[in-house]
Amino acid sequence: MIRRAAILLGLPILLAAAVAIPLGLWRGSYQWLCAAVAMGLVLPPGLVTLLVAERMKRGSPYGQVGALVLGTFVRLLVGFGGAVLVFVLSKPTFHGDAISFWVWVLGVYLTSLVVETVLLARLSASISAVELQSGSRDSG
Repeated sequence: MIRRAAILLGLPILLAAAVAIPLGLWRGSYQWLCAAVAMGLVLPPGLVTLLVAERMKRGSPYGQVGALVLGTFVRLLVGFGGAVLVFVLSKPTFHGDAISFWVWVLGVYLTSLVVETVLLARLSASISAVELQSGSRDSG
């Protein structure tokens, strides 16, 4: 579980840092602010989704799919809803280069969604494999 959480948080952070550092040096520290805000809004709901899916892994496969769908909507609500609030409430900060802000939010969202989907698919596949093995032992 800790390994999956580290991957879910670490991979998007490393990718964002790999993009933000040179972009910040080229276009200014505003890019670092946008990256930090995007990660702060998008990554925590993904971690919560992973925790919920871990708890539901002993349930039906539909529970895991439900956790993935619910996590997507929670991330959309918190990530993009929070981004709208940040954008509106801090008018002078993000209005100067709004496109960069929204590209960062979208980029971090899509990156974390892909990582989470792969992790949950692997979790589901490993559970299915264990169930198949235990089923073949019970029948044999």
